[in-house]
Amino acid sequence: MKSLFKRQSLKRKLLVLLMVISCSVLLLATLGFAVSDWISSRGELYDRMRSQGSLIGNNTLAALVFGDTDAAQQTLATLSGEDNVVAAALFDHSGQSFATYRRGSVSLPEALPKRTTGELDGVLYILQPVIHDHETIGHIMILSELSNWQQQQVQRMMVVLGLFLVSVLVASILSDVAQGVVTGPILNLARTARRITETRNYELRAEKLSQDEIGNLADDFNEMLNQIQLRDEELRSIQAHLEEKVQERTAELEELTRQLEHQAFHDTLTELSNRATFDNNLITAIHYAQRHKSQLAVMFLDLDRFKEINDTLGHGIGDKLLIEMSARLRNCLRESDNLARLGGDEFAVLLMDASVDGAAEVAQKLVKAISHPANIDGYHLQVSTSIGISLFPEDGTEASALLKNADTAMYHSKELGGNQFNFYVTEMNQRTERRMLLESKLRCALTQHAFTLHYQPKWDSQSLRMTGVEALIRWFDDEEGFISPAEFIPLAEDCGLISEIDDWVTHRACQDLLSLYGESEPQLSLAVNLSPALFIKEDVYRRIARTLEETGFPAHKLELEVTETLVVSEVGSVYEQLSKIRNLGVEIAIDDFGVAYSSLSRLKQLPLNTLKIDRSFIQDIGTDPNDEVIVRTIIDMAHNLNLKVVAEGVETEQQYQFVKNHLCNQVQGYLFSKPVPLCELAVLLRQQDQAPGPSSPSVQAKLF
Repeated sequence: MKSLFKRQSLKRKLLVLLMVISCSVLLLATLGFAVSDWISSRGELYDRMRSQGSLIGNNTLAALVFGDTDAAQQTLATLSGEDNVVAAALFDHSGQSFATYRRGSVSLPEALPKRTTGELDGVLYILQPVIHDHETIGHIMILSELSNWQQQQVQRMMVVLGLFLVSVLVASILSDVAQGVVTGPILNLARTARRITETRNYELRAEKLSQDEIGNLADDFNEMLNQIQLRDEELRSIQAHLEEKVQERTAELEELTRQLEHQAFHDTLTELSNRATFDNNLITAIHYAQRHKSQLAVMFLDLDRFKEINDTLGHGIGDKLLIEMSARLRNCLRESDNLARLGGDEFAVLLMDASVDGAAEVAQKLVKAISHPANIDGYHLQVSTSIGISLFPEDGTEASALLKNADTAMYHSKELGGNQFNFYVTEMNQRTERRMLLESKLRCALTQHAFTLHYQPKWDSQSLRMTGVEALIRWFDDEEGFISPAEFIPLAEDCGLISEIDDWVTHRACQDLLSLYGESEPQLSLAVNLSPALFIKEDVYRRIARTLEETGFPAHKLELEVTETLVVSEVGSVYEQLSKIRNLGVEIAIDDFGVAYSSLSRLKQLPLNTLKIDRSFIQDIGTDPNDEVIVRTIIDMAHNLNLKVVAEGVETEQQYQFVKNHLCNQVQGYLFSKPVPLCELAVLLRQQDQAPGPSSPSVQAKLF
């Protein structure tokens, strides 16, 4: 039989197998029907018993309602005509036996069974409720013998078993024959493929056991082995190369992942925690403090004068200064404390288990560490820090509230002069609200041109004739009246509005000065103070040239004042920008000279015309010999460099006589005149023109 099948096609073999499978399925279906018949016959018996129970329950409803046991007993006796029923019982609503019927020695339960169907002492039973007006008033229990049903089922099972055994015998024989014939060549091919896979010996070949499609498959398989054998070495080489590349790429991805994870939670410049990390740590610390009933402190730090250094010396110096300050802060803290850079020159510190005294001690250390001079690329820089401190839980129980209140306390430290720390108090919120209100008003004032200029005269120190004026910006608010420049100018610098104010003052001052002379060329020159931010943007030359063109003001009559910190910086384009301005004919002056760290070599390099001595040195003349030496030295140095000297803030006769005796070129201050509006300045100029004196005075304008 096997040889017969070997000569047949695969199609015929599959057909035979399908016949075998069909027969087996038929046998299984027969068994399934037998089982189904057993289940259904048992179900029919239960259904018949339930019908009998429902009928008896309805007939005994009145007996249960009225407690008529005899009537119930007679109703149950009607079951004697049912061959299958051997007993019945009626229970009242409390589960006690109310009436019974039995045939033979069948025992009845005295209490209700827990299940509604089942077997009890070899007989089947069903239990159904007796319901009246949607209320169960009792139960009926019917018991049926199994002998007849069991005999029928045994006969049926014997038939099914016989069919099952015959089916198994037939299926076994046919399956063995079919499996041997059909799967033999396939298994042989599979064994060959498995040996090749295990040994990687591509010289092995599959034996062709039949002439059918499987035999052709064996031929194709052997041909495939020939091709695989030829390319095996090439694939091995490629695999080795790919594994090497995969290892390299995996290492690169792991390193990139590490870097991205680090950047996501750290500041790229200082390597400190960033704001996101600090916020998460603060939230975790608050939960810890709440559980352990402990206290923690949040510090908000801002570097004083950093913006000025960053704008004048450039971002490169500013970044190095931030790195240096970060290292100092880190050295003052414990490992359990958290230090983060929130952005710009703002830092935050989280102190765990910190008391008020402990926080104050740490803050003092931080203030002292920051205040030490730093040498950055040859510059001797000195900054300070303003610190605000909030405490948990006194100043807030949420992370956002603690940070906000520490920030508010930090601004209070700045308002008090910086280089100090302050703990948050509720009253500080008023200052924050004031700052926000003032910023809003400042923007509106700039849009609506609500500023005015007052001019303070400058005088020749020898002849006491007016040689110039200083233009001071004034702001009158309809609600608050005059607002001090000392309050809104620093805010304008923080908000980035100072450049627009610079442009407005320059343009307006040029127009005011031209209006004093009508069609004639002004006999007075005009100096304007410029923000260092304009030099960082490298557009100061364009701004000045545009103002001169729009107003028609003579360039040789204009003088620009720059801060000493800008002069001492090495911002790459400062010298180039100042030189371009000088080529326009505009003069350059240093304002507030003496408060920074200018060097003689730096002063010689830049195209300067004038030095203005800071008023802090002038105020102490007559009381501080050291300041007198400084003022005298500045005047001598400036003259040696062919620079003019202006003394600001002269308010006493003694101060005036001192600078006059040391040949200071010009003076200004309340000793001679307070700032006046343009109309009063015109009166002063007319009065001076009527008196003998110098015919070529100069006018000086400034923001504040």
